[in-house]
Amino acid sequence: MKLTNFHVKMFKCILDSDDITIEPLTVLVGKNESGKTTLLKALHKFNPFNPEPYSIPREWPRGHRDSRSEDQVVCCATFALDEEEQSHLADLTESKVNVNSLSIEKDYKGRFEILFPDEAFPDRLHPNNIDEICATLPAITEPVKDVFKAAAEKARDEVTRMAHEGRFADIVGLETSHSELLQSALSETNQNPHHQNEQAFVAAHTAALKNIAAQLGAAPSIQKKAHDYIISRLPVFVYMDEYQTFQGTALLNQVKQRKDQKKLTDNDKSFLTILALAGLDLDEEVTKSVQADKEERQYDLSDAGATLTKKIADHWDQLRYTVDFRADGNEFFTFVKDEKDKALIKLEERSKGFQWFFSFDLMLMHETKGTLKNCVILLDEPGLHLHPSAQGDLLKRLEEYAEGNTLIYSSHSPFMLDLQEPDRLRIISETDKGTTVTEDMIQSQPEAKLTLQAALGMSGRTSFLLSEKNLVVEGVDDYMYLTVLSNLFIRSAKEGLDDEIRITAAGGASEVTYIATFMIGQELGVVALYDTDGAGNTAKEKLVKSWLARYRDPKALPLSLGKTVGVSGGDFGIEDIFPEEFYLDHVKDCYKAQLTAAQIKEIALSNGGMLCKRVERFFKDNDLPAFNKGSVAKKIRIAIKEMTSIENLQTETRERTVLLFKAINEFFEKKKKKV
Repeated sequence: MKLTNFHVKMFKCILDSDDITIEPLTVLVGKNESGKTTLLKALHKFNPFNPEPYSIPREWPRGHRDSRSEDQVVCCATFALDEEEQSHLADLTESKVNVNSLSIEKDYKGRFEILFPDEAFPDRLHPNNIDEICATLPAITEPVKDVFKAAAEKARDEVTRMAHEGRFADIVGLETSHSELLQSALSETNQNPHHQNEQAFVAAHTAALKNIAAQLGAAPSIQKKAHDYIISRLPVFVYMDEYQTFQGTALLNQVKQRKDQKKLTDNDKSFLTILALAGLDLDEEVTKSVQADKEERQYDLSDAGATLTKKIADHWDQLRYTVDFRADGNEFFTFVKDEKDKALIKLEERSKGFQWFFSFDLMLMHETKGTLKNCVILLDEPGLHLHPSAQGDLLKRLEEYAEGNTLIYSSHSPFMLDLQEPDRLRIISETDKGTTVTEDMIQSQPEAKLTLQAALGMSGRTSFLLSEKNLVVEGVDDYMYLTVLSNLFIRSAKEGLDDEIRITAAGGASEVTYIATFMIGQELGVVALYDTDGAGNTAKEKLVKSWLARYRDPKALPLSLGKTVGVSGGDFGIEDIFPEEFYLDHVKDCYKAQLTAAQIKEIALSNGGMLCKRVERFFKDNDLPAFNKGSVAKKIRIAIKEMTSIENLQTETRERTVLLFKAINEFFEKKKKKV
């Protein structure tokens, strides 16, 4: 079965998504908080690996309490059937109906209803099943009189006729009339063995009627058989939204200690995932660490490495990782190589891009329980913090995953789109009627076109999706912070970003210059916002000297973030718009378990550099897992969304944001007056 369409109703922010057509590889495009995650979660709960029921208290749309009902269909999914499935269904019916697709509904109560074609699969038993059950009625043991044999055949025929009519309950009521019919045809008492055989049949027949009726009542109907078969064939839905980099090096005894204490770190969990996929057991490896036979241990580890290597090859023909495990006492090491680099190197010493892809591949194998075939894979913002070129590599990898599966992923990164395949794009918009999905790029909301803007700009295509007012920023986090802060200002009746301004996340300082140059060439208004650091300063200078000088009165303004918000001297990124204490509070909240495990109570940062870079340096110096600023950004965005007024912001953040929005808005206002 292959998913071809789905339709979500009354789930969180989605009142009615309308029917959404699915390709083998489909991307949901939309701004942050537009409903992409909600849509994926509603679909995931249709048939997840582990039971995860829909919940009315948590997931029914707000403001619609009066219409709450467990009978409400949440998701309706349509599937194309393969030849084997079509053939099996045809065999269940009397008329050999050919069905090549079916729609299935699931409601809040968790019930599946298959929308079968009219009369194709009636809710009654197949005649063959009825005949099979009726054939279990007692047979006559010869010799008996002919008159009794005729009466017995009449009784059996009546049971069969009523069974085919579906009158199962009435069969039990035949006991009295059949007993009288058969008793009246008995031989005289002195005509043995005839009389004895006839008496035995009367007792057996009347006793069997209740059992026959029960069997008929319990037997599955044609529709029930078809229903159960289709449900058994449903693809499993796999949802992923965490993409942690795996650790392959560990001290076994320490991992076991934390496991026994139920204090596993994220690194421990990723390490245990590798062991599980390779067929290794932590407790056994700890025991072997103190045993004398090192050769036997290494032989077993080599076999485990070969096992994992084979599993990867079995899942993806295109992927050729070679995995090797080594151990020295309690020290455990994972070595990996691929076709591009034949050297066998420790996983942690590989490039960050290599580590991410290897971890992603293994996590997907783990989440699908080793059955990565005929699945519906749902990925929420994969590769969000990868470099743009790495996102392009990931896009190619997703095409490989989609072979033999259906893969749907969400993104608002322009580098995760293939504009050569426009049929894959589904654009999500947030409207007064809830989240909607469309395939029409023109009809979608301007905000939903953000990702398409940048993708088209990078491809040098026409600019019909670009706004007259464009703000190009270095990264996704810049876009998200500015958006959530602007929304807070607007909620507070203060000046946020002009609602006509469209933000494009470029993917680095040099890409800001590239995209801004493209927009200038299209005679569009653009503000290029750069971090105040070496890369940002260089890219800004290139835009000014190499490109703006070529245009007469270009509608463009390059801004350095630090200077714009009134901070001079030193590097300045979007995170520096917040006070250090505020930012570190969210770092602590995000990495609470890791900091506790490392017995770190306070984060003391070194001087010099952007705030996020200094945090990254602290994590590295204290042997903490790699710092992910995107995870912290998510925490801060949630906190800002919950604020009711800009007065809830720290004074420093509020004042800097005012200056930034003012500089951007005033530029476009001046350009408008000139025109």
